[in-house]
Amino acid sequence: MTDPVTAAVTEEDPHSPVDTLLGAAPRRVLRHWLSLLVLALAALGALAFFVRFVNGEDTPYYSAPVERGDLVPLISERGQIRGAGEVTVFASLPGRIVWVSGKTDGAVERGELLARIDAGEVQSALAVDRSQLTAARAALAAAQVSAQETAARLARFESVWRRSGGRAPSLNEMEHARAEARRAAITVEAARADVETARLQLREDEARRAGSEVRAPIAGMLSMRHARPGQAVTEHQPLFTIAAGLAPLTMEVPLAVQPAEPIRAGTPAQVRVDSLPDAPQAATLTLLRVSPPPQVAPPRAVFTIEHPDPQVRPGMPATVEIELPARRNVLLVPDAALAFEPAPGPGRRRDRIYVLDDGEPRRVYVTVGASDGKRTEVFANGLAPGDPVITGWRDATNGTARSGP
Repeated sequence: MTDPVTAAVTEEDPHSPVDTLLGAAPRRVLRHWLSLLVLALAALGALAFFVRFVNGEDTPYYSAPVERGDLVPLISERGQIRGAGEVTVFASLPGRIVWVSGKTDGAVERGELLARIDAGEVQSALAVDRSQLTAARAALAAAQVSAQETAARLARFESVWRRSGGRAPSLNEMEHARAEARRAAITVEAARADVETARLQLREDEARRAGSEVRAPIAGMLSMRHARPGQAVTEHQPLFTIAAGLAPLTMEVPLAVQPAEPIRAGTPAQVRVDSLPDAPQAATLTLLRVSPPPQVAPPRAVFTIEHPDPQVRPGMPATVEIELPARRNVLLVPDAALAFEPAPGPGRRRDRIYVLDDGEPRRVYVTVGASDGKRTEVFANGLAPGDPVITGWRDATNGTARSGP
């Protein structure tokens, strides 16, 4: 049996009577369980956050709120810088381009070789032309010999006819000889015309063969190159555009987007050259070309760069940006909202957006106003700032798996 004194010594109470009196032990146990509870809640929160992060939100749509604010409309069009006095170089014969100069821009000299076209068809035509010219010349020589023979016979007949006092040869023989002489003379003239025609055709094809070497007609700046090696071209197809000078530099673009207020000459703009994106060039609308009625093609605007950077050259691709008068206190939606459609179908007859209503898309027809390239002004009934408009699918496959409202 264990001694009670030994048990008292070996099984010491970890809490002194004072601790028990002051209640220290219960508080320590309470803090321990509270700490475990907090750690468990934190773990559950982290797990929920992780699951939310992996699975995303419950809704299958991306959305953005409708905003009410100010908008500076912006029209942006792509084009190329052009120089003064541009000349277009055309292909002078059909064929396939076998070589093109490595220049895409920069200065070119008058007569500089820019491209070569395979002149195989022209070479064949030249062989035919030479054969036809040889045949025409032979025919002319034969016609001349025949004409000389008939002329000599007619001369003999007329000499005998005069000496015989018109008794011999007979009148019929004389008329026949004269007709033969006239026919021989006509045959000679026709043969001469055939020779001239063959000579002209040979000269034309030789000129076309010379056109297999495409050369710069003027000295200037190469602004556009339409040709590439291996390309099949037709006669009179544009191959190169050469600007005679640098000033003024212009840019011509189609105005595919028609603003509410017409754009007039003098409208300021900015030209952003692709190779100089951080150095916009100030420009002014100088000319607006409108197609005659019925107007099918969009109007084309010509902008003149006022003080171009020395690095700007004709032929460089660029973007022209036109700022229109600001719109104040208007409803704005992301451009993606106007393009979203829950399910594929026929083309839209009216502009519309989709608003999330209790997690489901609700269609709202809108009238589209100005845009700055990211947001668009809209007019609609039942649309208020803060309404979530759908901008896309979280899962791209849902666009075809789900059907719209």
